[in-house]
Amino acid sequence: MLVIQTGRTGRLTLFLVLIVAAIALSLVNSPHTVAQDPAFAEELDNAKLLLRQRKYDDALKSFKRANEMQEKKCAECYGWMSEIYLLLEAYKNVIDSADKAIELAGGDNQLLLKAYNNKGLALQASADKKDQKKLAAAEAVFRQGLAIPGASPILRYNLGVVLMQLNRDEEGVAVMKEYLKLQPRGGFSDMARKLAENPRRSRENYAPDFSFTSLQGEYISLDDLKGKVVLLDFWGTWCPPCVESVPELRNLNKKYSKEPAFMLIGISSDGDEETWRDFTEKNRMIWPQYRDKDRKILNAFHIRSYPTYIIIDHEGIVRYQTTGYSWARAGNLDDAIRKYVKAVARSQEAR
Repeated sequence: MLVIQTGRTGRLTLFLVLIVAAIALSLVNSPHTVAQDPAFAEELDNAKLLLRQRKYDDALKSFKRANEMQEKKCAECYGWMSEIYLLLEAYKNVIDSADKAIELAGGDNQLLLKAYNNKGLALQASADKKDQKKLAAAEAVFRQGLAIPGASPILRYNLGVVLMQLNRDEEGVAVMKEYLKLQPRGGFSDMARKLAENPRRSRENYAPDFSFTSLQGEYISLDDLKGKVVLLDFWGTWCPPCVESVPELRNLNKKYSKEPAFMLIGISSDGDEETWRDFTEKNRMIWPQYRDKDRKILNAFHIRSYPTYIIIDHEGIVRYQTTGYSWARAGNLDDAIRKYVKAVARSQEAR
């Protein structure tokens, strides 16, 4: 998918999280046909409540119990199960559940649309941006969904992304512009415009937009960093490996201090401002530092472990990611920084 060392944190994953969240909010209270069996209705309501509470494993069990009460012929249950499996990234299960929902949905167009959308997203995600057969299958599924009366514009957005991932940029841009006509101020309109302007965003792991004012009083945004190689250090004073890495980070910063194409940035997860300020001052961490008290940047990059190091190249693409600290990793960071700094020099020479 991209040149990183740890799990799936690419742009496609961000697409999925956003899209699923939007669908869940709009459909969790939707009026599907419910059987008259009181026990079944109670179980179904309980499953939806658990889903709203984001208790996905419990919700899945509850939907399965409700489905058993209907002799495994509950189209709505399969629809919701496909939703949860998508959130859990269990893509094979998404496809199986969506197919059952489609088989049993009858004339319930809203349920059909959800099933086609989830199936398409599962195929798209499992393609990992490079399996052309799965991407082509996702395209076919999204088109099936769009053929249903009352199709949500989000299916058009998803189709546009898949076409771009299939390197059919002209078609993808045209479809994305159709989406923007339908949803000029929709939840994905900003991303749709960026994709229409630069279809590579669908295929590359572009860093999410972020901005902050550093401890040193400097406003920094992703746009400001264009043309630079950026090493993001996600850390905390409470994290022993993070503390252990500080001397080596100081060395890296000193080594590249005369290199205008490089910047090291520290993003702290600390809750206590005074502790964070004292630590950075005492340890001479003179590169830009920011305490992400609202976790906006941490969440945008899906940071769950510390320390995490991310390298963003001069085009804004995430090229390297690793978690944990060791001398070997320090060497790998240095090698990666040198590699992408040289790439900046080559791009400047080519102009």
